[in-house]
Amino acid sequence: MAAKKRDSQKELDAIERAAKREAQKAAGALDGRYRPRVVKSRKSYTRKRKHKGGERNGA
Repeated sequence: MAAKKRDSQKELDAIERAAKREAQKAAGALDGRYRPRVVKSRKSYTRKRKHKGGERNGA
């Protein structure tokens, strides 16, 4: 059996993605300064705080 030929389009896409990632690394996008914005899940229950200022009885 002959070996399968690789899809040239997939190879080109991979090369483009690698070049784009290298450009992002050079620009500093992956050095920890930029945080992705995360939308909090509404499925988990979070209890509301009773008093905004902290302890109510500050004796």
